Amino acid sequence: MSRPRTILLLLCVFVMGGSLLAACQPQMGRIDLGPDEKLQITRNVWQDYEAYKLKLGRGGGAFVVTETGTGSGYSYCPADRCRPGSFTQGAIELCEKAGVKCLVFAQGTTIQVDYEIVD
Repeated sequence: MSRPRTILLLLCVFVMGGSLLAACQPQMGRIDLGPDEKLQITRNVWQDYEAYKLKLGRGGGAFVVTETGTGSGYSYCPADRCRPGSFTQGAIELCEKAGVKCLVFAQGTTIQVDYEIVD
């Protein structure tokens, strides 16, 4: 079996003076949106999602976004022999290792949350 490739994209954003945003403090790795909430994501996160979609093979994948909508990461398999279900856990683990909370934005290319792109 192939192992899924895991890629970590920008998960922490520096603000003036070099301090980290509060979202970069150690926290557990997964959040959920309320039923009427929309996730606000940056254009850069959307571009990362578009790039992720181009890399997907038949093996599947998962794309996660930080709760602030400013960072993302993904786990995918370019082949067709990867273990199903390992992608979501791999992507969430990226968040845990980076000390941020994330939510699953997409399974494969199917977007799982309501969202809007903000500048």
